[in-house]
Amino acid sequence: MTTDQTNIHPNETTKALIYCRVSTVKQTIEGSGLESQEQRCRAYAAQRGYIVNQVFPDDASGGGDYMTRPGMVALLGDLDQHPDDSYVVIFDDLKRFARDRDFHFKLRHALTSRGAAVECLNFKFGDTPEDEFIEAIMAAQGQLEREQNARQTLQKMKARTAAGYYCRNKVWGYCYEKLPEHGKILVPDEPRASVIREAIEGFAAGRFETAAEVARFLKSQPSMPTGVNRQRATDVLRRSLYAGYITIPTWGFHMHPGKHEPLVSLATWQKVQDRLNAKKKRPQRADVHEAFPLRNHVACEGCGGAMTAGFSKGKYKQYGYYTCQSKGCDYRGKSIRKERIEEDFEALLHDMQPIPQLFAAARAMFRNIWDSRAEMIERSRADATKAMSALDRKMTGLVDRLLAADSPTLVTVYEGEIRKLETEKKVLTARQAQALEPQKSFEESFKMAMAFLANPWILWEKGSFAHKRLLLRLAVPEPITFTRENSFLNPEFALPFKLLGGMNLETEKMVQPSEQTLNQVFEVLADWEA
Repeated sequence: MTTDQTNIHPNETTKALIYCRVSTVKQTIEGSGLESQEQRCRAYAAQRGYIVNQVFPDDASGGGDYMTRPGMVALLGDLDQHPDDSYVVIFDDLKRFARDRDFHFKLRHALTSRGAAVECLNFKFGDTPEDEFIEAIMAAQGQLEREQNARQTLQKMKARTAAGYYCRNKVWGYCYEKLPEHGKILVPDEPRASVIREAIEGFAAGRFETAAEVARFLKSQPSMPTGVNRQRATDVLRRSLYAGYITIPTWGFHMHPGKHEPLVSLATWQKVQDRLNAKKKRPQRADVHEAFPLRNHVACEGCGGAMTAGFSKGKYKQYGYYTCQSKGCDYRGKSIRKERIEEDFEALLHDMQPIPQLFAAARAMFRNIWDSRAEMIERSRADATKAMSALDRKMTGLVDRLLAADSPTLVTVYEGEIRKLETEKKVLTARQAQALEPQKSFEESFKMAMAFLANPWILWEKGSFAHKRLLLRLAVPEPITFTRENSFLNPEFALPFKLLGGMNLETEKMVQPSEQTLNQVFEVLADWEA
């Protein structure tokens, strides 16, 4: 091996192509690897009287197919475009050629078959059996070093993960930052972190019904990258990293506690998983037009199906209509003017406004509900403690079975069941820590709730299109039937309106609400606060 090589084209000026490669983009940006390689190769070419036609750089890893390297693909393409020219391809180091024994010789053949000679600054290529043997050893040594480096890197990454630090490619909403007490750790990346948090919490609360709606929300945010689709939205909803836990099945990590700051609580994340695993719901239409906020939220009087909407072109302008398009319906194709339905709905919202005398009683009612939460918290804690004890017993039984199992299939099943129980236990622990305590005081929450209850029509008349759709979900959660003779028929109001509407003003008494009712009230109030 020597850096002194004989010029194989002594009788003519040889054209040279230089190939330089570093393993990562970071080396390209922060280091001078490519520049120093090119400088040495140019000096080598000048010493031998070669004319350098072009330099082909790459920042790809040495393993794998060389045809995945853009620079090498471009170099081979250049040789194909000049089949009659004599070229020598210069490398700074044999490791820059291909750190894989098989691909090393495939690349050698790809170059020589195109009539190009190959020269390296620190290795002399030859055609004798001894030269080829040495070349094979050097190529195998490069592959060994690459695989050893990969193994050591993987071991370090797994150890880092076991310590609670996520160390793979960053995800939306997080970026890496070096902190004295942690080293390189994930930290929230604003404003994307807030967008991701809103998407996950919105899906958990029912603001978004499907992953498709989450995808449309993410796509509408200027801070989010391009390429957002339903699958990526589902990945966001599924990723336990946002709840503070690391899950990497191929490395054996499942809901492993991380040391980074979570964007949502584990209880919220688990609620999202429950919704994703439940029966699929029809997504909100992507073509819901701002001109028709009640589209798919008004039911046909004939079949009960959701009515669609659209414009009809008149002589001087377009006219909006709501129409039933259900097959077999007696009212199919029979339109109702947009103005009539929406004016009647606005009147309905005005009718939903409780009279002033109700508010003093409503305050007492909600105060009673609020105070009942303390008792609910204690019951929830006791129930959680019992549930955790039951989980511990189940896990102990499964571990015993796992240790005794001699079938790989049974081992896989038991391990899966244990992971599920571990996740349930972590969720219960998180819920105990949260203790269901409200984030705001009773006065703040009551003031916000009453402001909405008192004037729901204001949000409809002065709010944005998104506010109108939110109002429909909060106040009238189910599609309401519209009849041509009697307008809207007995709409199903949300629970707080039911409670206010069902009170007796003379006694200001009502039946003590059930725990399920209380939980529904708390969820609706939380939506209004958001």
